[in-house]
Amino acid sequence: MTDLRSLLHLCLAAILALITASTASGQEPDEAPTAAVRLEPVKTDSPRDALRSFMNAMDRHVVAKHAGDGMADAWLADAAQCLDLSQANLVGREVIGREAAVLIKEVIDRVIVVDYHMVPDDPGSQRWRLRGTGIAIRRIAEGERAGEHLFSADTVTRARDYFQKVRDLPLLEGRLGGGFTVAWQERWVPAALKPEVLGVTYWQWLAIGGLVFVGLLMRLLVRGLGFIARRLTQRTRANWDDELLVSLTGPLTHLGTTGIWFASLHLLGIGGTAYTVIAFLIKGAFFINLAYLAYVLAGFVGALMERKLRQHQEFNQGLIRLLRQTMKLVALILCLLLGAQNMGMDVASLIAGLGIGGLAFALAAKDTLANLLGSVMIMLDRPFQVGDWIVAKGVEGTVEQIGFRSTRIRTFYNSVISIPNSELVLANIDNMGMREFRRVMTTLSLTYDTPPERIEAFCEGIKNIILANPTTRKDYIQVCFSSYGAASLDILVYFFLRVPTWAEELVQRQHVYLEILRFAEHLGVRFAFPTQTLHIESIPGQPAPAVEAREADQLRSMPAAFGPQGPLSRPHGAGLFQPRHQMV
Repeated sequence: MTDLRSLLHLCLAAILALITASTASGQEPDEAPTAAVRLEPVKTDSPRDALRSFMNAMDRHVVAKHAGDGMADAWLADAAQCLDLSQANLVGREVIGREAAVLIKEVIDRVIVVDYHMVPDDPGSQRWRLRGTGIAIRRIAEGERAGEHLFSADTVTRARDYFQKVRDLPLLEGRLGGGFTVAWQERWVPAALKPEVLGVTYWQWLAIGGLVFVGLLMRLLVRGLGFIARRLTQRTRANWDDELLVSLTGPLTHLGTTGIWFASLHLLGIGGTAYTVIAFLIKGAFFINLAYLAYVLAGFVGALMERKLRQHQEFNQGLIRLLRQTMKLVALILCLLLGAQNMGMDVASLIAGLGIGGLAFALAAKDTLANLLGSVMIMLDRPFQVGDWIVAKGVEGTVEQIGFRSTRIRTFYNSVISIPNSELVLANIDNMGMREFRRVMTTLSLTYDTPPERIEAFCEGIKNIILANPTTRKDYIQVCFSSYGAASLDILVYFFLRVPTWAEELVQRQHVYLEILRFAEHLGVRFAFPTQTLHIESIPGQPAPAVEAREADQLRSMPAAFGPQGPLSRPHGAGLFQPRHQMV
């Protein structure tokens, strides 16, 4: 008897659905519904259109649900479009809308048979209420759906309360209801556990506690599996698999816990505000943990890439670090946007809003952006690297870090100076650390009583000392008698050292200088120091020394003797010194 009654009910529902469909589309009752019926928009131009669209969509939903048709969810979504869900939380908006549509349809089909001729068809109507109920349709004044007529937000919020009042009433003759079915929790949970606290029944609170316990067990399970996996990877020669497991164990533990809670939420049957709050917290935690997992994974991939490319000097290490940070940031942002989209937020509108506010943001953060672009330019152009000795913006020291905003330089008096990259990229940078050779230039002062031949021998000896040092540049050495000083004869010594550091430069310079000092002692050359000599022409009682008189012919012949082909002429010295650039 029950099966026959169900069959008759199903046949009646199918006939009613065909009639309402043909009436809504302007077809005759004997015409089959076409694709156009399924694609027609949900009309909400007036209270009558909104109510008709809602009732027709719900009837089609019930028929499709009983027939096992996949269109059932689509019809239910159409019905939910007739509801004002602006007050519902973004996280549970879709679930709340579908639940409210089912309950409102159940209430209507239990208390009144709708006469559409009694429903206003005026697009300017502000509010209409279904007679004998609190169900109301109102005109939306603002927002994306301004001008449409929808079931009011108050009706959506109180749909469950309305249904609880009439759920014991039977459906009116010929009505299909909203397809409401008693959940398994209602059938199996004892009545003593059904009272509510904060919108959640006793048994649901107990179930929430059980899910928390299951989540903690999941944490232990994931940690145990991670421990076993690490024991296995330790047997391999590679190290990257061990590092990967260490990095992912924490995020996977949190993700597994929130994943269990997220997957089990629908089993609790919680509705209303309580569902909105709990779903928001669990979904938020789930996608935050997912973003954390993506962030850690991107960081691991970036670190592995940085380690591989560090062996190649042609790759800028600072740029690789910037790429690594960018990968982590992009992974984090994409996962957070994915989470926001799944929680009901309009990501496209959010991005568009950010684009509109981009100009104001750029103006406010122009210095930060300039420093960021400056760091990129430094890493691409590579005027210096970490560890180089540079002189820039009046600062001299060793580059300690090239950051996104500034470059840190450790000075030689051990302080740290930060220079913004936007200024550094425009500055004249003297990179002392990129020198292949380090110049040494000094002046050696000899006493005025040093004979010319000894000066030549001294210059030749210094040249040989420089050639003997293994760290000197052999093709560019200058040693010569350069000037007459106020108290000395000055010898210019000019050469280059091929050494990697300043400390090594000092050591090699000392070696050369000590050799010169030893050579001067062997040669009998004395170094001059600032002195003043007082010459007294005469003293009382003693005549002044007479100046040697020379004949005019002698005075004419002596200058000629030092001229071209003169007997005293030595234009190339005494032959004791040979310049380095003239040596074969």
